[in-house]
Amino acid sequence: MSFIMLLACSSSGVFAVTASVADIQAAVVAFQTIGSLRQESPINGDAIANAYTGTLQSLAIEVDEANNLELNKDIQVAIEDIKNGKDPALAAQVIDKTLQRVFYQSIWNRITAIRDEFSTSNSDALTQTLLQTEAAFVAIEKTVARENQVLTADKKALEAGTNPGLDAAIKASFARVKTALNKSNPDEDFATIQVERYGIRMSLARAYYIGVLREISGVISNRDADTDEAREALKEGEVFYRIIEPLIARDNPAGSAFLKSRLTGRLSEIDADTIVSELSKGLIGRVKAEMNGQASAVGSDRPQAMAEAAGAAYFAKIMFPDIELRLGTAARVGLETEFNNLQVASSENNAEKSTQARDAITVILVNYESALNVAKYETSTTTIIIDEAVKSFQAIAELRKQATIDGNAIEAAYQGDLQELTKIIDQIYGLSIDSDVSSAINAIKNQIDVPLAAQIVDKSLQRVFAIAVYDRTTLVAHQFDTLSSDQLILEWDRAYSAFQAISGTASRFNKVLTSDKKSLQDGRDPDLDYQILRAFEYGRHTLDKADEENRFDVSIARENIVSSLIRTYLIGVLREVEGIIGSRDTDVADAREAQVEGEYFYRIIEGFIAQDNSFGSNRIKAQLIGDDLAAVSANEIVSDISKGMIGQINGSINQIAATFSTDKNQALIAVEAIDLYASSFLPDLELRLDTLRRVKIENAIRNLKYAIQTTDSEQAIAAKAVIDDVLSQYQGQLI
Repeated sequence: MSFIMLLACSSSGVFAVTASVADIQAAVVAFQTIGSLRQESPINGDAIANAYTGTLQSLAIEVDEANNLELNKDIQVAIEDIKNGKDPALAAQVIDKTLQRVFYQSIWNRITAIRDEFSTSNSDALTQTLLQTEAAFVAIEKTVARENQVLTADKKALEAGTNPGLDAAIKASFARVKTALNKSNPDEDFATIQVERYGIRMSLARAYYIGVLREISGVISNRDADTDEAREALKEGEVFYRIIEPLIARDNPAGSAFLKSRLTGRLSEIDADTIVSELSKGLIGRVKAEMNGQASAVGSDRPQAMAEAAGAAYFAKIMFPDIELRLGTAARVGLETEFNNLQVASSENNAEKSTQARDAITVILVNYESALNVAKYETSTTTIIIDEAVKSFQAIAELRKQATIDGNAIEAAYQGDLQELTKIIDQIYGLSIDSDVSSAINAIKNQIDVPLAAQIVDKSLQRVFAIAVYDRTTLVAHQFDTLSSDQLILEWDRAYSAFQAISGTASRFNKVLTSDKKSLQDGRDPDLDYQILRAFEYGRHTLDKADEENRFDVSIARENIVSSLIRTYLIGVLREVEGIIGSRDTDVADAREAQVEGEYFYRIIEGFIAQDNSFGSNRIKAQLIGDDLAAVSANEIVSDISKGMIGQINGSINQIAATFSTDKNQALIAVEAIDLYASSFLPDLELRLDTLRRVKIENAIRNLKYAIQTTDSEQAIAAKAVIDDVLSQYQGQLI
């Protein structure tokens, strides 16, 4: 099923209901009591702790166990902060929004349990689950009842729009579910359950999408007048975003990371248009995924097709106000019409009508996406040598695709600016890439191992451009104070121009171990090309030196670019390892070609891994140059890469310890690096350990960042302890 599952199952695969209707009603009363206590001055942390203990805490623990979350821990930490007088207003918001997430997720889980158990449970049992769902909804009904937040005409702020009536819509869905649970017509009733499940869950998601924007509006309206109020709104927006983050991050991971950085960053960096645009970029991906699911189901699985069509429509409805603002009323009305057509076609099981509706929807979504304020970059200076080198590299890429590769033509394309750039990189870094490329071109000309030689040319030249990006961005970060803005812009533009040669490599899916750890397979798309593009754009805006924080900002941008490039080529290595393993028993020539590609990809990032794992780096190289293809082990190579990354994380942790009290910006750059390094192996950590420990380390990194921002040494020590513990457990599973 294409709809994103928020892990609404226990480890056994079935959501375990542990709270009765009475329990949930008592939890709602406790939540409302805490709501009143939060309004007191000073806030009484002990009273909040007493209210939380009991059925409300039990419900939080139920959600944690079902969804691999740490909401109970977050709430308890915030309660202790109130008791200790540490930003009690912010801590109170964390408690409130986290508890709202408990009820949100409880509803989400139970409505899914009704769908999953429809055919196996009797009507009375299912009705009890529905009553629990309705009881939980009482806690968050006021949040769900809020009006839309839409961009102002100039897109600089947000304002109240019409009220979508999400509370009434959810109640109406509850009523239809209740009727369907009578099972008077099981097939039709199950289709109703499928559709209404989407309606309830996506109306909830839309409510918290609106909640995020409402807090963004509060930041913008208060940051110049009431900084404390603005900071409180920012914290509320951050915790609200955690609720809907999985819906955005699945199809816009880089944009989601950007949103989280803004919601934990400076008030001055909050831009309404950009935030709405990145949210929409993620939602568009969800609409497309639901339509793909509908396309697969229509004609064969009517309930599923109806559910997927409903899911696509509900995701799109979140964006309707913004679509109308950017494209006009006709576009919004047209989209509504086509989604209605899709739902009718799904009910009729009509594939032809479905295709027509999906095609019309896609046209409007493409136009909408082009109107969003997402990352774009245009060079403003002349970077002739780099640009011509990129063109030559692209020409060589086309020549390599020919049935008979023309070595003389490749040589002619290489000579000139591309070779000059290669020699410059060789001279700066003491390398011999030009010699490698020239030797490989001669091999092609002499028809010696042509496929292997062509790969050496390609991967060696990619190394040139990757190093050029690293070199120029590092120069800008390190020489920010000494170079003029014009000089900085020139070097940044050069780095971006060099990136154009290798952006295609950065756009690949992640590679993760298969469950038996014997090979590799596609994981999710980490969207590294967009992450790098966004970092380039962000860094570019800092180069006018208009803000005292600009030096820090460009260093953060550079860290995102370099770390994402490193991850790009680590994925490249693993992609070729997959090719070796997949072909070594059936096509040795293809396996050898993949081995050469892997070897030369690894050369690009070898120093990064070898710095803290020289033994493992040598083990990787031995497999990528060895004669025995059977000795290539996916598990070993992934393990050695992860050990190198863990070494880098440990180095960054040491840097934080050294700068925590003396240079907050350096410590924040180090924690940014930790976040980026960890992202490369978190899927593998989850495979070897479990989802909960992945969540633990992600939360600990977030808490470490916040501890640095607030100079909270106690919180920093606690976060480091969690990171150390999880990494130790993970390293114990590596080979």
